[in-house]
Amino acid sequence: MKTSERVLLFFILPIIGPLLYPPKALLEGLPAVLAAVVVFVVIGVLIWRGRSLALTFGIFIQGFNVIVRLMMFFSTAVTRSGSGVIRVDILYIVLSVLSIAISLWVLLRLDRVDVHAQMTA
Repeated sequence: MKTSERVLLFFILPIIGPLLYPPKALLEGLPAVLAAVVVFVVIGVLIWRGRSLALTFGIFIQGFNVIVRLMMFFSTAVTRSGSGVIRVDILYIVLSVLSIAISLWVLLRLDRVDVHAQMTA
């Protein structure tokens, strides 16, 4: 596995997947977003160094993101106002589908044999 692939798999995609929300939501919780980025970077460094517990935790976080996004999807994507007007949040729908796809791909990729072999090498 090339270094660029490792950086993408261990750092960039695991950060993007769970933090893919509309910009307004990210700006409102900027300190929490920065703390999450630091946690993901630490997990990525530990995975890079071959810590299997960090790999397990990274897989768990990505799976948890998929589950939470699926549970939140329908209640947040389509809302009804007090006057009965139905509002469809297209940006939220697109970002949620992308987040689920990225996290699911990272989860399945981190659980493959070549990643485990790369960690022990």
